[in-house]
Amino acid sequence: MSAAASLLEARITGKTYRRPDGVAMEAVRDLSLSLARGEFVCLIGPSGCGKTTTLRILTGLDRDFEGTLAPDPAQLSIGIAFQEPRLLPWRTVEENIRIVLPPARRGMDLFGLMETFGLAAHRARYPGELSLGLARRVSLARALAVEPDLLVLDEPFVSLDAQAAVELRRCVTLAAEREQKGAAGRMGVLMVTHNVREALQLADRLVLLAPRPTYILEEVRLGVPRAARSPDWIEAERAALAACFPVLSEV
Repeated sequence: MSAAASLLEARITGKTYRRPDGVAMEAVRDLSLSLARGEFVCLIGPSGCGKTTTLRILTGLDRDFEGTLAPDPAQLSIGIAFQEPRLLPWRTVEENIRIVLPPARRGMDLFGLMETFGLAAHRARYPGELSLGLARRVSLARALAVEPDLLVLDEPFVSLDAQAAVELRRCVTLAAEREQKGAAGRMGVLMVTHNVREALQLADRLVLLAPRPTYILEEVRLGVPRAARSPDWIEAERAALAACFPVLSEV
């Protein structure tokens, strides 16, 4: 990967935490990962393997680890859409999106962003009036409003019904292909999921994680354009991955 294309280079030699009973648990060991501008990367692994711990380290939310990140995540603009939308219940949809903007940009027109994600008709509604699917779209729009260098998605489709998941995947695809910051560079996307089919539908590269203490089992680049990934292709690829990496049968 060329230096010009690089967005984040991570080397996590170790991450250990203590359980409530005082027992030390090693979560991550010898994990190296590169992210490029304009690339959509999915971290995939079984439940409890350390996906979220790794994500927190990569985004700078957890500084208590052994290793290096370059650049420091504090030097990047990072938009995060958590599994729980984390919307302020006393603010409208538009206010929840606008609140992340710096003061100089608080008055910017958000109609185009909200229209793209099907939120324009809901801009004056409050979170308690929204379905989970709509609330997650608001969370995604809020993450994109800051025009991030890196968009981070933590299990964005879990617990959604089929139609809501389809609509949110459409929004995520639009976000992944949307130019951020013009010609200066493109936004990278890092998604954590345990759903191999979703990863095969969306990602440019899959990063397969081992059970705890997690490390990278394999990296798989997907050369087929998203629009050409049929259900049959996705099933064939999923079966091939599961045959090579039995741990994926657990996800």
